[in-house]
Order: sequence, then structure tokens, then C-alpha cells
Amino acid sequence: MSRELRNRILLLSLVVGAGALALAVLLPPGYRSKKRTLPATFDEYLKEKLRISHEKGARPGNEERLIRYADKTEFAILYIHGYGASRAEGELVVDQLAEKFKANTYYVRLPGHGTNPEDHAQATFSDYINEVEDAYQMTRLLGDRVIIVGTSMGGLLATYLGSRHPEIDGLILTSPFYDFEDWLGRLANEPGAMYLLETVNGSAFRKTEKRPDDPNDKRIEGYQDFWYTKQYLKAIKSLENLREYAANSGTYERLTMPVLLLYYYKDEQHKDQTASVPAMLDAFHQFGMLDKPNPLNRAVAIERGNHVLLSRWVDADYDRSLQEMVLFVNAVKSRNVKK
Repeated sequence: MSRELRNRILLLSLVVGAGALALAVLLPPGYRSKKRTLPATFDEYLKEKLRISHEKGARPGNEERLIRYADKTEFAILYIHGYGASRAEGELVVDQLAEKFKANTYYVRLPGHGTNPEDHAQATFSDYINEVEDAYQMTRLLGDRVIIVGTSMGGLLATYLGSRHPEIDGLILTSPFYDFEDWLGRLANEPGAMYLLETVNGSAFRKTEKRPDDPNDKRIEGYQDFWYTKQYLKAIKSLENLREYAANSGTYERLTMPVLLLYYYKDEQHKDQTASVPAMLDAFHQFGMLDKPNPLNRAVAIERGNHVLLSRWVDADYDRSLQEMVLFVNAVKSRNVKK
């Protein structure tokens, strides 16, 4: 985005005023749980999920997926993708992790993802939370212990699950989204701001196609089949709602299980341009503080990458990420604690 355009948005956003800002603070987003009865077996659950994905026209490679090594394995892995993405955001490395530990692994498809921009715009943050709550409960049927891997918004959802379910055996958070790197994202829920953003943008859509002139854009041809490269601007409200609801000390301080944080940072010119690295590190230092941080907690900077670290469709140091993830699971395994 050009500096001129950013300045225009900043000036226009001032019309929101202090009163509207106060209103947004007084009326935080409310989570709506959904009462539902889960299937008795994982096979029934997966069959139903795939049926829904088929009916909604999920693109190939965007639907749910299960890797199964046995009826029940020592570890089961739940992978949660990020905003506007799909399982392809993590498959390259997570598949290898699953193979290494012969761990049954489930890739969830978040509501509104992998189908069309209209579905994406209609999904709410409550839909996201309800989906991963169900997916976690069903993944428990696949393994004696559960490790959750989440990327970006999936990392925030994994963090939220960890704060509610202390029995989870480990979290692997890759580029977790706790705040925007660009402050403009926080305008999404300010009264009147979406109208201003769409007016200045000249369209209700936000395009995220690859930019050949940007050396930091490390996406590989084929990326567009697994991410939304055209999104409604209003769709970002669900992401901002989730951030306002879950990215806070009340969530972070309740993480008692081991956590591995992987994030892209080499220097101030080569770092995550989507999610705030300072917000990630600030959250990491709060993990477990209601009692005491887990001694297995680790934060590791990946120096070659982008916001996405585990996908074949975005260039990154996949080997380093896998190495750190294997070390982490081995450390969790060595605790020999079955909760």
C-alpha cells in the first residue's frame, strides 16, 4: 500500500472520533457457543465434514484430511490453518512430523475457508472457535496424547484452546497471530471504519496476489489454489473480533502445557510482515504466568522465511522448522506424563 493511500486512510479514520472508540471498548465482541452432539467415532465425524465440504464446493486440497497410522497412536496431531488459508499452509512439514512419530493427524477446514469469498465473509469468529473445539474433542479419539499445531490465526485458535484445555500435551505455534504488524487491520471493527476503508480502496475487495516487484513476497506459483487471493474487506472483521476476544493476558497466562513458538525474524528488514513479532514475544513471556511457565517452553526465530513457515507454496527454512518441532515433541514425550 502506498504512503499516500495510507495517509488518506489515517486522515479519514479520524472521523471515527473518541466517542466511537470508547463505544468499541465498551462493547467487545461476544463469543456464541453452539450446542451440538458429536459423533461417536472419528470416522463418522470425518465423513460428515467431508460431505459438508463437498456440498459447499471446497477446492481440491482445501478440504479436511486425516493421516491415520493406527486406530489410536501415542500422539495425535491437530493442525489448524490460518485466515484465508487451508491445510496447505502446514502440510509439507506437519506431514513429515506425523511420519516421524507415526502420529494420527487431522487437518481441519475452518468455516468459510477453501470455498469462495462469500462464505469467507459470512464466517464469524464464534464459528472458528466452535469448529476447533469440536475438532480437538474428536482428535482426542485418535491418540493417547494430543499436540496442536497452528499457523497464524490458527496459532491464536490453538492458544485459545490451550487456555481452556490444560490436558493438551503441547502446542506448536508458527507465526501465531496476536496482533497485526500493520495497525490498519485494527480499524476493522471501529464504527464507520469499514465504509471508509472500502471507499479509499475503491472496492469491497482486498486483493493479495503475488507481487513480482516485492523481494519479500516468497509465495510460489500454485499458492493461489490454497489461499484466498481476493477477499472481501469486511471479512477481516471476524479476524479482528477473534483478536479482541482471545489475544490477551487472560488467555496467555493459562497456558500450562509446553509451547514451541516459531516465528520469522532475521532483522528489522527481514521479519514477519503480517503478524506482529513483538506481540508474539510479549505473549510468549506471559505463557503460564498464573502458575509458572512450563520449563519446555521455547521461542525460536526462523531466519529464512515469511509469515508462512511450513508450506511448500511459500519459501522458508522448512528443515529448521521440522528439526525444532521434532526436538519439541521428543521433549514432550520424555516427560512420560499421561494426563
